[in-house]
Amino acid sequence: MKTILIHIQNFFLTLGRLIRHPVDTADIVMRYRNSEDLKRDIDAINKERIESLYQIKEAPDTESKKKEYQRINESFPKRMIFHVGFGAGLFSELDSLMEHMLFCFINHIRFEIYADDANFSKPGGKGWEELFEPFCPINHDKLNHVANYRPTDYQSYMRKHRLWIKGELLPRILKRRTGADYLTQDIWCMCINKEFKNAHLNAPLFGIDGPGALEFTKLSEIALCPKPDVRAEMDALIAGLKLPEHYISMQVRGGDKLLEYDELIGLDRFISCVEHMDPDHRNIFLFTDDYTNVEQLREKRPDWNVYTLTRKEERGYYNSEFNKADWEYRRSNIVKLLAIMEVCVGSDLHIGSKQSCVDSYLRSKKGDTRYRKAIEG
Repeated sequence: MKTILIHIQNFFLTLGRLIRHPVDTADIVMRYRNSEDLKRDIDAINKERIESLYQIKEAPDTESKKKEYQRINESFPKRMIFHVGFGAGLFSELDSLMEHMLFCFINHIRFEIYADDANFSKPGGKGWEELFEPFCPINHDKLNHVANYRPTDYQSYMRKHRLWIKGELLPRILKRRTGADYLTQDIWCMCINKEFKNAHLNAPLFGIDGPGALEFTKLSEIALCPKPDVRAEMDALIAGLKLPEHYISMQVRGGDKLLEYDELIGLDRFISCVEHMDPDHRNIFLFTDDYTNVEQLREKRPDWNVYTLTRKEERGYYNSEFNKADWEYRRSNIVKLLAIMEVCVGSDLHIGSKQSCVDSYLRSKKGDTRYRKAIEG
């Protein structure tokens, strides 16, 4: 009975929007309550460029950049609270955080986060500060848990969190009592669309001067700073690899990515890519969620030196199952993933598949000269 009432309510909500906004349904479902207000705010703010307002120059070190970012960020009159750790994979969450952080910085919106319920923190834990150093204001209002969300697609209007109470009333209450102008759902579609990702952005403080999709990870220098205990564990894992000075890294995915793509790029294409570029190369760091790939690579190319942090018992990553695991298991694997990412960033060349958010991060970090997509040899 409850489901029937939900469908009836959604029908009349959609019908009402059609009457109020006589445009195509596809446009309606991607439009949020204050998006027009947001556009007007941005247009007004952008009459003067951020460089002329603040005379920003690239800061000499990470700590100076963080302090300068905090000074500028906290001077913006409009405020946005971004809900991070909503339940997606770690780098889906972190990539989205940095994209929204960049969007807000470019458009003079104070960026804050809510992470008390983050899936990369233990229940009742420290939220963002479970693993990372703080870099911006952190909001702790628990209403964010239900009223501040990511609208993943047009069908979000038919989901329970889009009912009037959770979709309309609670966000208004949250904004009123926190003083926020925008929540995640208000800006989400502007940050994930191709127009923003392909736009040429300029933020001298971070050395950003190019398309958002290729520049956003420059924010990681101040945003993704592991806490000392996490840093020590990462360093120990990396030291244990005994990596040579020069090596190639590559990521071969399996697990739940098989549910997302008709065909995943397999190990043979990565091997072909290495041999096509440098037939004499022998040092390979293999980033994979399935140890079968490690075994096969060593079998197919016994003369290669294969390094990995993947454990023998790992046979594919499934995010939904991972989120249900106990905290100690999740924490150790998150720390390992952070160490793996650092190893890949430090490689001479990374070969990816463009089939994961981790790959988007590495593609942005490495740039065109140090990133290749796996191809046939």
